[in-house]
Amino acid sequence: MRLDIERVVSFNCTRLMLFLAFSLTVWSKLLGEMPEPVNVVEGISEYHLDNGLKVLTVPDPSIPTLTINVIVRAGSRNEPYGQKGIAHLLEHMMFKGTATFPDVRNIIRRNGWSMQASTWNDFTNYEATMPGTPENLEKIIHFEADRFANLRLTSAQLAEELKIVLNENTNAKASPENLLTEQMISMALPWHNYGRATIGNQGDLSKITVDSLNSFRQTYYRTDNATVVLAGRFEPELALNTIKKHFGGINRPQAAQPIESTVDPPQSGERRITVRGIVGKPVAALLYHGPAGAHEDFAAFEIFVSALMDTTPGYLWAQERFRSADRVSREIIGDGQLWGRVSGLKQRGFVELYGTMPKDSNPEALLHELIVATEHFADKLTSKEIQSAKRRVLARMQRQLLDLRSFAVELRYWESLGDWRLYFLHRDRIENVRLEDVQRVAKRYLHRDNRTEGLYFASSEPALTEIQESFAPQKDLGGFPRESSIAVGEWIDPDPTTVENRVIRRTFPSGVKVALLPKKTRGSIVHARLTFRIGSNQMQAISADALLLLPDLITSTNAKAATRERIPGSVGLGTTSGNRTVEGLSITIYSEKQYFLRMLDRLNELLSEPLFTQKEFEALKRTNVDSLERRLGLPYPLADAQLRRSNTQSLKEELKSLKSTTFADVLSCYRSLTGKVHGEFVAVGDFDTETVVAKVKPTLARWQSELKLQSPIGDRFASTSTELQIDGSPSACFAGELYVPIGSEHPDYVALLVAHRVWMLYRLIPRISQDVGLSYYYSNSFQPVPGMTQVQVSLRATCDSARLPELKQAITDSFSSLQTTEITADELSIAKEQLANAARMKFLSDKSLLSSLAETTSEDRTFLDEFNLAERIKHVGLAEVHQAAQRHLIFDRMIIAVAGDLASSNAHDQ
Repeated sequence: MRLDIERVVSFNCTRLMLFLAFSLTVWSKLLGEMPEPVNVVEGISEYHLDNGLKVLTVPDPSIPTLTINVIVRAGSRNEPYGQKGIAHLLEHMMFKGTATFPDVRNIIRRNGWSMQASTWNDFTNYEATMPGTPENLEKIIHFEADRFANLRLTSAQLAEELKIVLNENTNAKASPENLLTEQMISMALPWHNYGRATIGNQGDLSKITVDSLNSFRQTYYRTDNATVVLAGRFEPELALNTIKKHFGGINRPQAAQPIESTVDPPQSGERRITVRGIVGKPVAALLYHGPAGAHEDFAAFEIFVSALMDTTPGYLWAQERFRSADRVSREIIGDGQLWGRVSGLKQRGFVELYGTMPKDSNPEALLHELIVATEHFADKLTSKEIQSAKRRVLARMQRQLLDLRSFAVELRYWESLGDWRLYFLHRDRIENVRLEDVQRVAKRYLHRDNRTEGLYFASSEPALTEIQESFAPQKDLGGFPRESSIAVGEWIDPDPTTVENRVIRRTFPSGVKVALLPKKTRGSIVHARLTFRIGSNQMQAISADALLLLPDLITSTNAKAATRERIPGSVGLGTTSGNRTVEGLSITIYSEKQYFLRMLDRLNELLSEPLFTQKEFEALKRTNVDSLERRLGLPYPLADAQLRRSNTQSLKEELKSLKSTTFADVLSCYRSLTGKVHGEFVAVGDFDTETVVAKVKPTLARWQSELKLQSPIGDRFASTSTELQIDGSPSACFAGELYVPIGSEHPDYVALLVAHRVWMLYRLIPRISQDVGLSYYYSNSFQPVPGMTQVQVSLRATCDSARLPELKQAITDSFSSLQTTEITADELSIAKEQLANAARMKFLSDKSLLSSLAETTSEDRTFLDEFNLAERIKHVGLAEVHQAAQRHLIFDRMIIAVAGDLASSNAHDQ
């Protein structure tokens, strides 16, 4: 029989072509082609997966990092009765692992991720930042999808984490302001969950089980109730395919989400809550119900608060101080302060206003003045004040857009209100707010019958205020530009040698050093810093209290206004701010490229003669006195200040000294800055280096550097222990510092640096936090002492006062373990990886680049020294590290201060 070769070949080719076509179709559906976005606004694209997951991408290849936020649109608002605090507790438990990723802490360490989470009324957010590589993109999305769907919890894990959460709960309620806030909001909202603190209460928390955690997670951690935000350096198509690969397989639950039905009725008269305690200062507080965050009234509501405070109001959990306390009588408030916050939540909003008074005062008088100032403020408002308030709020929003990581985090709030595009709608609404809008909103919401009063130490026909349901028409959410107008920066390889090759360094005849790093930045922003490092002889002649106040005075409102008159012209987003440093002070400039040279001219004016006023000096002095008095009654500030003191004065003596500081002292301190001081000027941004050098030369020529700087720490390195009793304090603090007499060139330096990291990761943290839940907040650092051949190891840890003896013993044991237990090769490897990641983080933003540039310049180093240090870390051996740990990390050599109710801790110990 003859075989028909031609027919067989034709048939097989046809089968092959059909197979390939089918395979490509399946593969395309599995990976997905780059879909069209559902919405695009100013460079932000929105995509939807079939299971309801929303994805937002904000790519910027000039940023070396990748930030991912997984937003769950559920928070304390969604908690069942009897389980207050479960949303926040679940946030903690989400780090306990899955079958695929059983050791979350190890995953984070090995990959060098920076991770944090937050819980609020309307959302829970999980954020991670890391170098923007395809490998990290795959790992983090796999990790987030796996724990979103497959979290594995045990009763033992819950018991361990519950100790930490209960400790956090205790510390949050330690201050009278926090306690008053919690009870005042509860009175204002008696039915709605917004009236219950996100941190929960200890009674409910103690009864939560693994089953209840899993039930809450399965109810609200679902793909159609979540949004993934990617921002920074990534390939959009690869990112979407990776998200589909790991999140796309998570099934959308068939059951609908629970219906929220609780709504507080309109308030029909003023309410008052009184709280009494033995710590802190008297507080008067007000709360007014207001519109929800997506409501059209919220923009005018926010502008009213900004105008009242004369600053940008705080929101979410942040609070901001009034620029001036002049809204109330100085005779009543004395040395107290005013601060406030505006909250626009999903279902309603409110504004909170607070004021403190001198000890033993009656807050009733201050409460009356706050009421009058608030409820009559709209009557005397001017269009000029409205414009100033609008500029402040819009400038804050623009700064968020320029800082991509901050903007990605900001989106969690607007997404929780219902749609991330509300951010841009709110911005448009702010721009369109008029004086009449603010007065209308003030009349509607800021009146007696809508007010709740709080003090720490009927009536006519009520005016009912209905709070409308939040609604944003789709037509208002469209029409935004698809492309971002913000200039994109350039990518610089985060390698010390590459960065150093771009740095221009100069030294003026006066000895002042200049270091400039020209590069294109996001939004064409220039960051610059001028630092004064005061020499030892000058430091002895300068009032330390005057130096504390001087940075804020140099850049005071009046001083900057005077420079605007001398150097006219807009500076866009340009700002100058002063900060006290360990060795002197610094002035930081944040400016758009086109206004940078003008900002330098204004800087020169600020340093040519004192432009601040005595009134500003008195106000700032009161603020610092109030701050120091508050610190006297709080464990962490008190213990921390005890170790940071550069002289033998007690804190009470320092307070007395600050109170006696005069305006003449500050003027004398200001004039000394043109004398014998060290300093450097550094800048990062898009500029011409020679033009900048020529511009700053007249300013810097006034300095004359000394030959040697002396550290303000002095020679007090001997081991001491100080106990600071605070009667009735529920929390306590352990503060310790260890000084090791070696410099960065010492043979033991690198081995000690690595040994310290091993001690922190494997000996300290498991003993005080992860394993026993002793301390919720702790910090630790390793740094050379400027101007000295010393290394400082610093440790701070808080706990319940009753458990302070346990904390001290755990810290002691962590040091002792270095003498009794060998460091392992795995511990050494991870410690090196973490140090390498920390070194790379110095180059991952323009702000961190600026700080690193200032640090290296002041110490006559370059970024090549960073490269050499990294090489030394790579090659240090296990034996060297173990020997350095045993030789230098010894608990008995520490300087220690503990603060809290030590009497109760000793009684508990017995």
